[in-house]
Amino acid sequence: MPAATDFAQFKDERTWFRYMPPNPEAQLWGAYVKNVGFAVIPPNILYSPYNEDHPPDHRDPWNPGRILHAYAFVYITRGAGEFDSKPSGTQPLRAGDLLVLFPGILNRYRPLQGVGWDEYWLEFDGDYIRRLMEHGEFSPEHPILHIGLRDEILDLFLTAIELSRNEPPHYHLVLSTLATQAIARLLSALKSQSHEGRPVPEIIREAKRWLLCEPARENLDHLAARLNMSYTAFRRLFKAETGYSPRQFALEARLRKAADLLDRTDTPVHEIAEQCGMESVYYFSRLFKKKTGLAPTAFRRVHAKSPLR
Repeated sequence: MPAATDFAQFKDERTWFRYMPPNPEAQLWGAYVKNVGFAVIPPNILYSPYNEDHPPDHRDPWNPGRILHAYAFVYITRGAGEFDSKPSGTQPLRAGDLLVLFPGILNRYRPLQGVGWDEYWLEFDGDYIRRLMEHGEFSPEHPILHIGLRDEILDLFLTAIELSRNEPPHYHLVLSTLATQAIARLLSALKSQSHEGRPVPEIIREAKRWLLCEPARENLDHLAARLNMSYTAFRRLFKAETGYSPRQFALEARLRKAADLLDRTDTPVHEIAEQCGMESVYYFSRLFKKKTGLAPTAFRRVHAKSPLR
């Protein structure tokens, strides 16, 4: 029989879940699974009809909502619904969306009553998990990831469910690796996504070319519009691909252009600042010195190759 802290419930072929106390060995690995399950919610059925079988802090996903103490992925494979939290506001959910739940944040979600949905979930935590979840793609402000229906990700949930049901030797440790795989697979899916039929890396390459060629004229809102996306979506994709926000990348491009002009020309510093889109010579000089360790005039004296006179 499961321990008192190990809740397991199989109601019928439409709902199964299991809660597990943290495995000490998996905790040492820095990754452990606390809860795994699935639910098929038909249209016009009360969501979470088996609340009494869940621990108290996991009941009532919509009213009043829940605050988890670990991370969770909820994958919607059929139907539609809605999600709400203070950082994100209310947002629609649809088949192919993966919902990322963050510890310590009140959240609410439910299927549309006349539609229902199918959901698979995995709740996990650990020191290593928390480091992985610091990746820029994951944020409470953008908890819904539109990855589409992907067999390789659904298979991870199904494998976790079967392991929890059958309990083969060291299944807790295998579950911990599935949690890290789920994070990696999700990041891979986001990178390989297309936007308006174009691969994300191609979109980011175009943005980088624009920022490198026109560092003084770039307007990031206009640039995002050229790429047919919002600035928020553009910033998230750009940082995931390059490690820099678009504004950081643009500033680096401006400073590189300024260094090149100081190196190759006799153009006055105030004109270089203007050409590179800096709001003032003072601002330019301060940023340039912070980046290179030298003021623009000192940089020119040290690095100039053959000044044009």
